[in-house]
Amino acid sequence: KMFNIFSFIFKKNKKIRTEYELNFASLIGKGRAFSYASCRMAFFNILQAMNVSKGDEVIILGHTCSVMVNAILRTGATPVFSDIDERNFGSCPHSIKSKISKKTKVILAQHSFGIPCDIVEIQKIAQAHKVFLIEDCAESMLARDENNFITGTIGDIGCWSFQSAKQLTCGDGGILTTNNATLAKRMRK
Repeated sequence: KMFNIFSFIFKKNKKIRTEYELNFASLIGKGRAFSYASCRMAFFNILQAMNVSKGDEVIILGHTCSVMVNAILRTGATPVFSDIDERNFGSCPHSIKSKISKKTKVILAQHSFGIPCDIVEIQKIAQAHKVFLIEDCAESMLARDENNFITGTIGDIGCWSFQSAKQLTCGDGGILTTNNATLAKRMRK
C-alpha cells in the first residue's frame, strides 16, 4: 500500500516537473529545460555531460560564486579565472581570449547584475576554438543584449539559479536549457 502512495506522488511530481521544464524552455525560447535542486547541481551535471575531467580547463569569471569553482574542481579539471568587463561587470571577451589554451574545454560566461556580457563576442571565441560555451544567467533572468538576444540562448547551455539572493527566487533550485540534443540526452541520463 505504501509503495502505491509513493508511486502516485512520484508520477504526480514528474508531471509537474515536466510541465515546469517545458514552460521554462518556452519562456526562454531555447530547446529543452532540465530542473535541479540547485544550480550548482545543474552545472556539475553539465560538466559531466561535456566529459570535463582531469587535464581539462574551464574558463570562469574570477568574481563568481565559489560553488561553481567547486563543481569544476570536483570533475578534476582546472578553473582558469578571467577578468571582469568594466562595461557590464560580466565576463570579458578579451580576457577570455587571453586565457584560452589547448586544454580549454569550456567557457563559462557570466551575465552579472541583470546586465548581459558581450556574449556574441564570447561565442565567436568559443566557436573558433571549438569549446563549449555555458551562460551563467543566475543574475540575468530574461535580460536582453544590444542584439535583442535573451541571455541563455546564445551558448550551448544556459543555466539559472533560483537561490534566495537571485532575481527570481524559489528559495533554491536551478534550471538549464539547451538545443544540443547530444548534451540533453547525456544530462537526462
